[in-house]
Parts: sequence; C-alpha cells; structure tokens
Amino acid sequence: MARITLTRPPAAVGLAWIKAGWNLFKQAPVPWTGMTALVFLVLMLLGVIPVLGGLAVHVLSPFVVAGFLAAARGSERGEPVNFTFLAAGWHEGRQALLTMGVVYMLGTLLVFSLVGWLTGGDLAALVAQVQNPAELTPEEARAITDKALPALGLGALLFAPLLMATWFSPGLVLFERFPAGQALWWSLWACAVNWRPILVYSLVLGLAGMVALMIPLGLGLLVFVPWTLTSTYAAYQDIFAPVEEQAS
Repeated sequence: MARITLTRPPAAVGLAWIKAGWNLFKQAPVPWTGMTALVFLVLMLLGVIPVLGGLAVHVLSPFVVAGFLAAARGSERGEPVNFTFLAAGWHEGRQALLTMGVVYMLGTLLVFSLVGWLTGGDLAALVAQVQNPAELTPEEARAITDKALPALGLGALLFAPLLMATWFSPGLVLFERFPAGQALWWSLWACAVNWRPILVYSLVLGLAGMVALMIPLGLGLLVFVPWTLTSTYAAYQDIFAPVEEQAS
C-alpha cells in the first residue's frame, strides 16, 4: 500500500480538473465514447432483470469507475485507450471493489428507505414519474411536486456522504492498493477537506450534464460520462500525492 497524503488546492482548481479531463478525452474521443457505449449496453441489459439487475448495477459501478480511471492513467502515460482497461478492476483490487459495490448498493437502499419513511414519498417512483412529464396531468404534476421537493432534498442530503465516500475510492484501491474500508474513508475525508474546489467542479460539470441530457438519443452522455471520469482522474491526481513528493 502506497504512502500518500492529501493536498488542499484552492477553489479555482475545480475548473482546472474539468479542463484536464477534457484534454484527456479529446486525445481519443472515439475509444472513450465506444467504451461508454459498451458500459451503457451492459448496464441496460442488467437493468431489465427484475430486482437483481438493478442491484448488480450498483455493485458493479466501482469496477466501471476503476476501468475508466485506469484508461485515463494509461492515456496520460501515452498508452492507447482501449476496451481492455475496463477489466482493470477485475485484475487488481477485485475483492475491495466488490465490497465497495455492496456498500454502495446497501447505502442506496438505505437512503431510499429513509426518504420514504421520513417524507412519505417513494423516491424511485418520483424519479421515474418526473422522467415522463408529458404523460402527467396538471393535478398529477402538482401532487408530485408537493412530494418531490422534500423527498429529493432529503435524498440529496443523505446521498452526499455516500457519493463522497465512493468517488475516489476505486482509484485508491486500484492505484494505491488500499483496502475497501480505508479507501472509502480517505475518499470521504478528501472530499470534505476539499469542498471548495469540488463545489466549483460539481456546479460547472452539473451545467454541462444538463446540456448533455438535452442532446437526443443519449449522444451527449457518450461524451459527458467519460469526461466526468477523466476529470475525476485529474482531481484524484491533484488531491492524492505521494508522501515523498510532498517531502521534497
């Protein structure tokens, strides 16, 4: 396991992560979008399996992130981006990534359950209904809004620490050989102490995501998703530094 430390860059660095991620993406846009399309296809096929398919998507998500992070590191080192990087998590840190996937799955189920219990709204059903606004009557839309605002607000609050813990943890397992628990904790702590650049990063990339969603046939997501993960790699590289580099 590598010896690393956390840096605390200024808020403006969040924009630099986005730019660095875009630079990595534009070096090989076809392989990046091809990898993303393959992942979407696999996740869609899993999603049609009742109950177990949706759970499997959550469990496998750290492997997907690890694969894209491995591809980003390979690209940075001059290696061609290709589909073989998607298997990186199966070759290195498989058990830890699987543990993280289970934690993410259980955490997601817990958040949805708590939101339903505390607000009386079914968060999953609300999200599904909002995705088809044209099919709603004005009365149904008003009823959904009344339930959705508290449910979505509480859901975002409860999801935040889960997302923070799982954002950098696949990279910590893959690159630093961290065990699952330690990787989750370091990721959570790194996000907490670097909330300023991460806030800037999230707001700007969130706007880009809204634009991507408006592009028909999901074509925008084929660019946005790998861009998100290459910029995550840029943030990872900036925040987690080897102790030796810091000492020098």
